[in-house]
Amino acid sequence: MEKVKYLCALEKGAVTQEEVAYYRRNVRIGDVFRIRDVRRESGAREDVRPVIRKSRVTGKYKHLVTLDCGHSVTYAQIALYYRQNGKGGYIK
Repeated sequence: MEKVKYLCALEKGAVTQEEVAYYRRNVRIGDVFRIRDVRRESGAREDVRPVIRKSRVTGKYKHLVTLDCGHSVTYAQIALYYRQNGKGGYIK
């Protein structure tokens, strides 16, 4: 029964443990990712606009990667980023 659930999840596009392990090994400090961030013109909440920025990896940990813009992302998010990168993808 578990194998059927696993195969159904794969068909729907689940991130596998093998993918996470691959990116854990291959992501290096200095790699560049596109991150969705917000730009504030003033202190008002209405002036918030989404912006896509490039950010470099500054640290690698067991479950996280830290970026120079102050954000951190998981290896599963990185796997999804590389799946959609050809379509102008970014990390949310």
